[in-house]
Amino acid sequence: MATFNTTKLLNGNPSLIPTIANRIVQEFQLEGFTAKSDSYSGGVYDISLAKGGVFKAVMGMKSALKVTISPEGSQICFKAGVGIFGQQAIPSAITLLVFWPLIITQIWGLVKQSKLDDKALAIAEQVIAENRFSSFCQPPTSNAVSFCPNCGSKVNGKANFCPNCGERI
Repeated sequence: MATFNTTKLLNGNPSLIPTIANRIVQEFQLEGFTAKSDSYSGGVYDISLAKGGVFKAVMGMKSALKVTISPEGSQICFKAGVGIFGQQAIPSAITLLVFWPLIITQIWGLVKQSKLDDKALAIAEQVIAENRFSSFCQPPTSNAVSFCPNCGSKVNGKANFCPNCGERI
């Protein structure tokens, strides 16, 4: 059960979903989060972000965010949830009974976490805005085939992003 939820339909090309997922993972890793991204058929990406060591997890204070980005027609559906999830329910009950002085810290942690979904959403919106801006400012290129500097996949000469890994060309 998530404590905080964000759902928003973004006006962006669904082909940007891999780029958005990669950028969210990179930005959160820079802040010390453990980040994992999984892609599924239909262009859906699930991103799991966590922060906190074993002790914090046992106390039920481990930060957790799950982001799902999926295509919705010609738009992008962004969903994020933060809070205490199933694996932390029992540690949280122990915290309430045994470690009551830590309750205030735990509540503060949940309040602080509520901004994580806003940050992930801001990253998604930034990627979309950058793509709109770059498509207006870049000179036309040939239809020649080039290769992605990140993964080596073949890329159409007019592409701004790799269709395989989402890296900016």
